[in-house]
Amino acid sequence: MLRIITGLWLVCGQAIAQPDTIQGYAYDIREDTLRYVESYHQDYDQKGDLKQSKVNYLSPDKEVLATKQLDYRAHPYAPEFTFENQVAVYSESLQWVGNNRVKIRHREPDKPWREKILEVEEPIVADAGFDAFVKDNLSRLAAGETVKFNFLNPARLDWFRFEAVLLDSTPTTVQVKVAPSNAFLRWVVEPILLTYQRSATPKTQPRLLYYSGLTNMSIDGEDTLKADIFYEYEDRQPRQIVNLF
Repeated sequence: MLRIITGLWLVCGQAIAQPDTIQGYAYDIREDTLRYVESYHQDYDQKGDLKQSKVNYLSPDKEVLATKQLDYRAHPYAPEFTFENQVAVYSESLQWVGNNRVKIRHREPDKPWREKILEVEEPIVADAGFDAFVKDNLSRLAAGETVKFNFLNPARLDWFRFEAVLLDSTPTTVQVKVAPSNAFLRWVVEPILLTYQRSATPKTQPRLLYYSGLTNMSIDGEDTLKADIFYEYEDRQPRQIVNLF
């Protein structure tokens, strides 16, 4: 589940978002057992835009299974990142090298890095930037639009066309389904289901409450885990700093 600690510092009339701490609890879809916990630390700039994020993937006993570093400054929906899975001895990364050109790579146990430079058209999405992209398009989805995007996949050294559609909408939540645009891939790739809490006020963002589908985590040499991930948010009260001079 996602524990987010959010706060605003008011300095000389400027609102500055504090870093958020997030936790997501991943349960194996088949066994309904807790397999790992995602622990996020977010870093925002003075405008409130996400700059960087660090993720620790922890076992239920708090052992570190994997780590990920993300940098959103080059692209808000396709951040540069490095993912290191210690238990599976697997790594992957993404790096921007120019306009619409990106280097993606991965390394499997006891093998050298494999990499490729791709040229991709917008809208481009990768890794955790997927959440920001969906949130920024919730109004279009709620209006019944199909939102399409190109998703980068370092594990496959390729990109794939995906689309998001509205499944359900209530006064407080929006449920979205994401699946490949290609008809054949839809037969072999199960859709991802997402539930968002609507923004409480115009100044707040939607919050991801629930994720169901394939994850990027492999544990103890297993296949990549399919999981239900539940998120919790813990809000911190704003702190005010008064400038007397």
